[in-house]
Amino acid sequence: MNKLAVFGVGTALLLAAAPASAITTFADFSPASNAPNILYVGADDGSGTLSSIDQLVHFAFLNPDGSVSGTTFDAMMNLTATTGAATLVGGGSLALLPISAGTVTFTSTAPVTWGGHTGTNLLTVNFSGGFLSAILGGSTASYGNSTPPFSVNFTSDFLDFSSSTARDLALAIDAINPSVGFAFGGNRVNLGTVSGNFGADATAGNPQGVPEPASWALMFAGFGLAGSVLRSQRRRAEVTFG
Repeated sequence: MNKLAVFGVGTALLLAAAPASAITTFADFSPASNAPNILYVGADDGSGTLSSIDQLVHFAFLNPDGSVSGTTFDAMMNLTATTGAATLVGGGSLALLPISAGTVTFTSTAPVTWGGHTGTNLLTVNFSGGFLSAILGGSTASYGNSTPPFSVNFTSDFLDFSSSTARDLALAIDAINPSVGFAFGGNRVNLGTVSGNFGADATAGNPQGVPEPASWALMFAGFGLAGSVLRSQRRRAEVTFG
């Protein structure tokens, strides 16, 4: 199964315009099992909702070098996001679905102590803007977003983001079933597994650093591809997952 190396086109533009702040990936999460943990319900034009209700995931705070900072926590993930009508680019092979609003929370299954703080809200993220990207006929999709100019806001019982001016998130959806494709009427339902990571330029109680060069190189390569095809071949189409 090929990983989709294309994140939101809007994110590429925003990264070029954003201040030169060193964003550190401070947390990530992965599914607790191979079972589907996210649901997509879409209409004929691709607009719809992503949801993941009370799904068990493994959540970890990270050191600047990407290693786990302490313990990996069992957490309940709740994610909801709303997508708009899709645009097809790249000769009709790449679907871009704008995200109008979304929230994802990670709540520990019991109160935990980390970094001198005790609580259950490992991380709450409110976000909007950017595009959910998927190759038609494939089984993967991805979403990336940064602020400014789009919106990513973090709250946590363990980290303080009051000094943060630049934040980002990246979500990868794998094992989409049925595969991404055109809709020929009626609502479409797809299942998949989601994982992801989160970054910020300033978090109290968390060491600062820079992202891995290879990770950013891959992401920028995807941004460039999506950006060029969007400029040259933008058109509306009826598309959704399923």
